[in-house]
Amino acid sequence: MARHASRSADGVGAVLASRWPFSNIREVDLHVTERVDDLPWAAAVTAEPACGSSPGGSRWTSSPLRDAWEAAHPGEPGHTFTPSNPLVRDGEWSQELGRRIDYVLVRCGIRGPSLQIVHCHRIFDQAVDGVWASDHFGVFADLQVPA
Repeated sequence: MARHASRSADGVGAVLASRWPFSNIREVDLHVTERVDDLPWAAAVTAEPACGSSPGGSRWTSSPLRDAWEAAHPGEPGHTFTPSNPLVRDGEWSQELGRRIDYVLVRCGIRGPSLQIVHCHRIFDQAVDGVWASDHFGVFADLQVPA
C-alpha cells in the first residue's frame, strides 16, 4: 500500500493499494493553481507493482499508459464521481453531472501493455448498511503477467 503523504483536517486523503508490494513509489504534487492551494491531498501517487520481472524495465514516467477501464469497457464512461452517489448529490458537488476521476493505468512497451488487463470494474459503488465508503467510487483491475 502506498499512502498519500497529506491529509485534510478531517482525515481525507488517498491510498494506492495492490496485492503485490510496490517499487518506485512517487507522489506528484498537483498544487498547480490557486484553485487547489487549500486542498492538502491534491497529489497523485504512482507506483509499480513488484510482481517479478517487469517487461520493458522501469519507464513509468516516459512510456505510454493504457487505461484499464477503457480497455475493458470501450466507450463506457465508468464515472467514479457521480450524482448516483448521495455523498456527491447531497454534498458540495450537487451540480456534478458525473465523470471519472479514478484510474488504473498499465505501462505499455513497444508491443502493448506490460500486463494483461483481465477484468476491470468499479468498487465501493454501493452503500453497505447505509454507509458509503467515499464520495467517489474506486476502480479495481485484475492484471496478469502475459504468457
